[in-house]
Amino acid sequence: MMTKLLRVLCVVAALQVGAVAQGGWVQVAVNGPSPSARYMHAMAYDSQRGKTVLFGGQSNGTDLGDTWEWDGTAWVQVATTGPTPRAGHAMAYDSQRGRTMLFSGNGIADTWEWDGVSWALVGVAGPYGSSSFGMAYDGQRQKMVLCGSAIPGARPTWEWNGTTWVAVGTSNPGPGYAAAAVYDSYRGRVVLAGGYVGGTWEWDGTTWAQSAANEPYRAYSAMVYDSQRRQTVLYGGYTTGLFYGDTWEWNGTNWLPRSSSLPARGWHAMAYDGQRGRTVLFGGQFYTSTGGGVTPGSYVIRADTWEWTGSPGTATTFGSGCGNPTLTLSPVTTAPPTANWTAQAVLSNVPSPFAFMACGWSSTMAGPFLLPVPLDFYGMTGCWMLQSTDILGLSTTATGPGMATYALAIPNLTSVVGLSLYLQGYALAPQANPANVIVSNGLGWTIGY
Repeated sequence: MMTKLLRVLCVVAALQVGAVAQGGWVQVAVNGPSPSARYMHAMAYDSQRGKTVLFGGQSNGTDLGDTWEWDGTAWVQVATTGPTPRAGHAMAYDSQRGRTMLFSGNGIADTWEWDGVSWALVGVAGPYGSSSFGMAYDGQRQKMVLCGSAIPGARPTWEWNGTTWVAVGTSNPGPGYAAAAVYDSYRGRVVLAGGYVGGTWEWDGTTWAQSAANEPYRAYSAMVYDSQRRQTVLYGGYTTGLFYGDTWEWNGTNWLPRSSSLPARGWHAMAYDGQRGRTVLFGGQFYTSTGGGVTPGSYVIRADTWEWTGSPGTATTFGSGCGNPTLTLSPVTTAPPTANWTAQAVLSNVPSPFAFMACGWSSTMAGPFLLPVPLDFYGMTGCWMLQSTDILGLSTTATGPGMATYALAIPNLTSVVGLSLYLQGYALAPQANPANVIVSNGLGWTIGY
């Protein structure tokens, strides 16, 4: 009970700080050629080959039929043949079969697959031809899920089993028109959000269920699932008379705004590069306006490449511990201090089953005293207090011989992002000094998102 109370105090103190999230979009300096300016194109990430695949789109009224791949450094045009030039199509990667799938666009009801070398036509029947679909690959069920379209009215949900499309639902959920879809691999759900109707819906393979009503309301946005941070990332979009330049993240419960330095746009495309931990964005369209109204003919088509990493947080050690051997506190690289995540740190050289953690808000001052402060007066000879110790006694869990782990569940709140916490471990060590307690080095956590 005491541990839970102290953790709540830690979170409450964090909320009082009121930190603000910083933007995570960076425009990439592209080496060599790149796709021409376009919108209503589609992208998908080929996890087997580590490439983001881009196809088609439209530019100044002309449909495009070129295929490009991005490796994180350069765009390479890899094909000029395959699907007929088109815009408004849907693309997603089938990780089981190692194929990037493309469906429809321009009202054409055909299905294509890209294997990294060439396109192959694999279907001409099934779903209705249209544009502005949501499509995502359900890796758990090994099905490609297709939903929504620019044709209003109730339409079935479709799944591709590797050979054919099968209608599996009597209707799409409300926001199907011009909404975006991704697969949340952590929770095993296809997420559909945005569109002209609005609402966030999830598909479990059998039924659609509405999950939230506070999603960013707009059409023609783009969305990816960041598997490293377990967040669905949505950027931009359009409503009547307005393009958006904001970034949102969905964790399965709430949508939260993230600040952004990326220019507003709609009809852009995004893909999540799992190997590099980046969301890749290319192109899109926006228009300028004057006097509160839309200026006719003022559309701008973009040809820029951006990447979003979020900010997963940092963990940095400082100072030295005491004891023989020295009590050592280390970060767990796979559990960084990130919103909507459980951050972890490990104590090693723990001489007894009893170890606990101290948490402070400063590594420079403890009340009126400059840090570090020697602990000899308290019987901990040769040990130093390295952080302000605002909370003492946070429990750890023994995880192996001489090892103990401290874990802190960080809430998915914008207000905690940017907060810095400083940790230091204590352990019972009989006969090590008069106090029978040794102290670790310090660990600084800066919470990211």
